[in-house]
Amino acid sequence: MAIFTTPTGSKQETNILPPTATVGAYIPDTTAPAAEAVEPTEPVLRYPLTDAERDVVERVVMAEAGGESFEGQMLVAQCILNAAEKRGVDPSEAVVLYSYTKSRPDPTQRVKDAVAAVFDRGETVVDEPILYFYNPALVTSAFHESQIFVIEEGGHRFFAERSTR
Repeated sequence: MAIFTTPTGSKQETNILPPTATVGAYIPDTTAPAAEAVEPTEPVLRYPLTDAERDVVERVVMAEAGGESFEGQMLVAQCILNAAEKRGVDPSEAVVLYSYTKSRPDPTQRVKDAVAAVFDRGETVVDEPILYFYNPALVTSAFHESQIFVIEEGGHRFFAERSTR
């Protein structure tokens, strides 16, 4: 049941919404449900890195995206994590399986923070399960371009896997 005001100002009770020519306010005869309080969520540990795994991931992210934005560094870490989860291997194995650079420079604090954001807090830059990336200024890659393009950040293009089904 609802009450609405007619163009002449009188109130009318009805089981249907007022006609579109009616001017006035629609006032439902029931109260709105109380808003539920939203509890802040705790960070989600996505993958518990050992110290050795963390060292490898941070060094690979540094080598691949040390000069990129924080988001670019997170995207590389996200690729490593997604690859490890997809293959059911630890991240240090994923960097070998997915042919990441063999360079392993000392990571900056910003790179360490990007890795922690992805692995320790479950943060992502994109929702798609990105697995691959490359820098088109340095190489060309028909393989990467045959996958599903997701985002370009800094000098890198990121891709999700194209299904072979």
